[in-house]
Amino acid sequence: MIQVLIVEDDVRIAEINRRFLEKVPGFQVVGIATDGKQAREHLEVFEPDLVLLDLYFPDMNGLDLLSYIQSSYRRTDVIIITAAKEIETVREAIRGGVCDFIIKPVIFERFQEKMLQYHRYRSKLNALEESSGQVGQQEVDELLRGAVSSRGREGAGAYLPKGIDRLTMEKVSAFIREMEESVTAEEVGRRMGVSRSTARRYLEYFVSKGELEADLAYGTVGRPERVYRSRMREG
Repeated sequence: MIQVLIVEDDVRIAEINRRFLEKVPGFQVVGIATDGKQAREHLEVFEPDLVLLDLYFPDMNGLDLLSYIQSSYRRTDVIIITAAKEIETVREAIRGGVCDFIIKPVIFERFQEKMLQYHRYRSKLNALEESSGQVGQQEVDELLRGAVSSRGREGAGAYLPKGIDRLTMEKVSAFIREMEESVTAEEVGRRMGVSRSTARRYLEYFVSKGELEADLAYGTVGRPERVYRSRMREG
């Protein structure tokens, strides 16, 4: 689970962001800070993986907190969620090392897309750290696409097979990263709120990409059923 700290001075908006995040698999809100003092205290206590950061606060500039996070919490990433639209602010935030920048008002579909994109980036980064700890050009390209753009190879609808929707694909992708045991298409469909045939179509897509492995399970009655398990947990 990716541990998230929300830093937002408007309590109502902070609550909306929390509820949005709870709908996206793979994330957990560990705290909400409404001013600079709380933000620094929460950072010290939780050392979160990700901070969702507003830029406007009565007692601080969000860009100053961004700089503080980058210098003191090197493993904490930042996604800015703000009403600021000035190009210089956006440029300064990018130079400051943000993973992404979301303009208010926040629509859930856009929020979800950004979070799933970040989840893919973080998962790839963790997998590389746990393996050799080294990267080649392809891995660097994939990390950069995941970190700064929604136009990555998996995110570009033009490159997806017919019948594969990008948002649904991202949901299934996040789901399979959390898989700890083999599952059937029926189980996935029930847990994700889609039909069995839809679940199977996406599961087979990930089999073709090498992220899932499929086999046949023989029960006590009826025909054998195709089961899927994540190859990301092997070894």
